[in-house]
Amino acid sequence: MTEFDLDQDGKIDLNRIYDQPDPRGYYQTLSRLDYQIPSAAEPLFRKTLRALRRRRPVKALTVLDVGSSYGINAAILKHRYSLSGLFDIYGPEATEALPTPEALVERDRAIFSGERSDDSLVTVGLDTSAEAIGYAADAGIIDRGIVANFEERAPTETEAADIARVDLVVSTGAIGYVDAPTFDRILDAASRRPWFAMFALRMFPVERIARALKERGYSILKLHGETFRQRRFANRDEREEVLTRLDELGIDPAGCERDGWLAAEFFLARPREEAGAFLPNLVSV
Repeated sequence: MTEFDLDQDGKIDLNRIYDQPDPRGYYQTLSRLDYQIPSAAEPLFRKTLRALRRRRPVKALTVLDVGSSYGINAAILKHRYSLSGLFDIYGPEATEALPTPEALVERDRAIFSGERSDDSLVTVGLDTSAEAIGYAADAGIIDRGIVANFEERAPTETEAADIARVDLVVSTGAIGYVDAPTFDRILDAASRRPWFAMFALRMFPVERIARALKERGYSILKLHGETFRQRRFANRDEREEVLTRLDELGIDPAGCERDGWLAAEFFLARPREEAGAFLPNLVSV
């Protein structure tokens, strides 16, 4: 796969797949790259939600997905689709008879409004791509969407209202593109002191985010000794660039990046007053 250029962080530039009027190109490209992280994240997100429900017995928990693209985590968590199932329904065979975005979104409104959807979750997508957020909201994949870059500005009054009742903030691929300002601004708007369950590629240090959350009264934990495959490297250039960055950070790529996979780690942040064990091998950052 040599058609991808590298961005300033050493990863391939996938911007063009996030700004399409529908998600078929997004899913078909990620399928070719053996994208896996949302599937690996699902059991950890569900365990976090169960622990959160024990602390907050509300009728519906609100989940904010930072870097939500076309609502992939909402499709998995709220609508109970597997990642492989999403690759299937957006694959060439399933979409060839739906040549326009309008035809595809009409199909999706039907399949994402079915009985399998979990009414105990309210999903809010946050992304800089108006196309991705617009599609996910129009299709009913997410309940609400925010098109914004909180690295650069604070939420508007309307956006802050959507964030105010958030219980859990998740992310499977945004860390490295968003940093401490985004999380500070989310907390400025939040009224419920949300938990954070996030995956970060090992090439992107999380120290600034951890420091910002600690200053706001959070404990920061990492799942010790486990890494999670995000996707395969798209080409040799990307692999070599990432290996160089890991070497500069003093991170051993054996068994992960050296074997051809971008690898992520799992981090959990909770208000100190809501600490409590529910996952083994969590260690303080």
